[in-house]
Amino acid sequence: MRWMPLLVSLVTSVLSWGKGWGQGMEAPRNLLRNSHFWICTNKGVPDWWGTSAPERLRDWSGCLSVEESSPLSGTKALRLFNPKDGFAFRLQSFAYALPSGKPYTFSVFLRAERSDFPVTLSIGYDQSTTVMVSTEWRRFVFTATPQRGHWATGRLIVSLSFRQAGTLWVAAPQLETGETATDYTPLYAGDVWLLQAAQPFRALVQCNAYASEPHFRLWCENNLNEPVTVRCRLGETVLSPQDKAILAPCERRFVAFPLNAVPTGTHNITVEAINGRGEVVATATDQLTKLAPTQGTFVQIDRIRRHLIVNGQPLLVFAQGIHADPELWWLDDIASHGFNAVIPMIPTDPSTWVTSRQFLDEAQKRRLWVIAWLRPPTNQSTAEIAEALVRTIQALRDHPAVITWYLLDEPEGWWAQGGRKEAELLSVFQAAKQTDPYRPAQLNWYQWTDGKGGYGSLQASDFGSLDHYPFGRVENPLGRVADFLWRMNRDCRPLGKPVAFWQQMYGYDDAVREPTPEEARAHSWLTVITGGRLIYWFIYKPMSLRFWQAMPQIAEEMKQLADIVTADDAYELAVGREGAVHYALWTKGSDIYLATVNPSYSPQRVPLCLYWLTGRESRGAAAILGDGQLSLKGRVAFLWLPPLGVGIWRLQGNN
Repeated sequence: MRWMPLLVSLVTSVLSWGKGWGQGMEAPRNLLRNSHFWICTNKGVPDWWGTSAPERLRDWSGCLSVEESSPLSGTKALRLFNPKDGFAFRLQSFAYALPSGKPYTFSVFLRAERSDFPVTLSIGYDQSTTVMVSTEWRRFVFTATPQRGHWATGRLIVSLSFRQAGTLWVAAPQLETGETATDYTPLYAGDVWLLQAAQPFRALVQCNAYASEPHFRLWCENNLNEPVTVRCRLGETVLSPQDKAILAPCERRFVAFPLNAVPTGTHNITVEAINGRGEVVATATDQLTKLAPTQGTFVQIDRIRRHLIVNGQPLLVFAQGIHADPELWWLDDIASHGFNAVIPMIPTDPSTWVTSRQFLDEAQKRRLWVIAWLRPPTNQSTAEIAEALVRTIQALRDHPAVITWYLLDEPEGWWAQGGRKEAELLSVFQAAKQTDPYRPAQLNWYQWTDGKGGYGSLQASDFGSLDHYPFGRVENPLGRVADFLWRMNRDCRPLGKPVAFWQQMYGYDDAVREPTPEEARAHSWLTVITGGRLIYWFIYKPMSLRFWQAMPQIAEEMKQLADIVTADDAYELAVGREGAVHYALWTKGSDIYLATVNPSYSPQRVPLCLYWLTGRESRGAAAILGDGQLSLKGRVAFLWLPPLGVGIWRLQGNN
C-alpha cells in the first residue's frame, strides 16, 4: 500500500456532465454493472456488489444500505457503517472476465462522516492506494496495472476498504481501460450500444446499390462543434446536393445527391466537411454502386437502418417458411394471418421450375413476397452447386415476387463433406450476386462465431441469418435467443448487414414443443428490438390453434414497430439490456421512441438511464402499445413488465 495524491473532481463540475439532445453520445466505458446502485434484488443489497463483513460483525444491522444521497442525479449512494475500530470493512465488485497486465482506471465518489477519513482503493489483488476522504463528496481516481486481478485467472475486481469505525458513503464507481478517467456513465459497457460520436465526421452511402432513382442519400453525422457544409466528390467531379447540405454542430441526418451524374459501376466517393471559412475540416470515403436500370423487382439494403427496400418501399419481413410440395390453400391461410412473405423450398432441378413459377404466381396474387429457398444437390462439387444455383436464379429472376435468394442452409453441417472448403462459400455467393445483382443473396447458419458470423463468414452472405429452436430444451429459451441476437447484431451493425432470424413454430421431430403465443410474441419483439429486420418462421403449420390464431396480432404489432424503425428519417439511437429486459431507442423526426421486451418468465422492474442513453432530459412518456408501465424519476425511467411482456412509449423531452 502507498500514499499518493489523487486527481479530485469537485461535485459542482460533475453535475453539469452529460450532453444535450442532438449531440453525439460517447460509447459507455464503464466496466462495472449496477454502478448506479438501483438494482437490489434483496432490499438494501445492491446486485453485483458485496462484502464478507457479516461473518465478522456480530451485529450486521444497519451496516449496509442504499440511500438517495448521491451527488449525481439518476444514481443512488451506498452507505457503509463500520461499528468496529480496526476491522477492515471491504466492499468489492463482482469478479469480471477482464485480463490482468493492462492499465485500468478506477474512479469513485466518496464522502465520510468526518474529515481525514482514510480509505483504500484497490484494482485487483496487488494494486492499491489510500486516499483521505472528507465530509464533502469528491471523485477520487486511481490508475494501475494489476498483475493479479483475482484468484481466478482471467478475472478482475475493484474494491474499497476502511479500518476505522465510522460511516462512508459511496457513489458512481467506474472502472475503465486505459490511464484516463472519463465522465461517469451508469451504462455498463457490455450491455449497451450507442450511436457514437468518436469520429469528428461520418458519411455513409445509405443503400448497397442504386439503379434508376433520381438521387442517392448520404447518412451524415457532424460531431464537430461548428456547422459544416457537406461536399461529395466522385473523382474530380463535385456532385451538387439536392437539398440543404449544411449540418449544425452535432447534427445527423440524410443529405441527398443526384444520381444521374453517376455512371454505372462501383465507385469510391469522397465526402468532405467544410467549415464557414471554406476549410476542409474532415473527410470520409465510401463506395457507391449504380446498376443499370431494371424493369424487374429491385431490392436494396438500407445500410444505416439495416432493413430491405423493395421497389422503393421499406419492408420489415414477416415470413412464413413452408415445406416442399406446398398446397395452394396454404398461401390463403398464410396471407390471412398477417404474413407479408413466404419462404418456399425451390429445387434446382430444371424439371421443377414450371411448378415453382406457378407457385410464385400464386404468392404474388396474394401479395406475398417470396424468399426463394433454393435446394441444390449436396453431393456435388462447389462448382456444380454454384452452377445449379445460378441456373435456377437465371430461370426465375424475372419473377416480380422474389425478393431474396436463399442459397444454402446450415452449411456448417454438411459443406465440408466431399472435400469442399469453407472459403469456397464466398465464390458461391459471388456467383449468385453476379447473376442477379438486384436482389440480396443469403446463407443461413445454426452456429455463430463472434466477429465472423457463420460458417463461411459474413462476407459470403448479404444477411446475418441464424436458426435456433430452444423451446422445451432449456429452462430459459428466450434468454438463449436473446444472446444470439445480441451477438449477431453486434457483428452485423458495423457492416450495415441486416439480421434475419428463424423463429420456432414447430414442436415435433427434433423439437420438444411449440412456443406458446406469448413466447412467440416476445420472440418477435426481441428480434426487432435487438436489431433484426427479417423474421422467418419455421415452419407451417403449428398444432396449437391458439398459437396460429395469435399470429395476426403479432404481425400487426410488427407493422406498428416497422412504421417507426423504417420511417424515412428514423435511426437507431441506442440498444441495450438491463437485467432480463431488452430495450431500444429510435428517433423518428423530433421524437424518441422506447421499445422494451421482457423475454423472461417472471415480472421485471428495472431502471433505464434515459439521460445517458438519449442525451436529453425526459419529462414524460406516452404509451403507444403493450402491457408494461413506465415512470420517470429525474434522469431515470423505471420500467415494469410482466412475464413475456412488451411495451413502446414516445418520450416527451424538455426541448
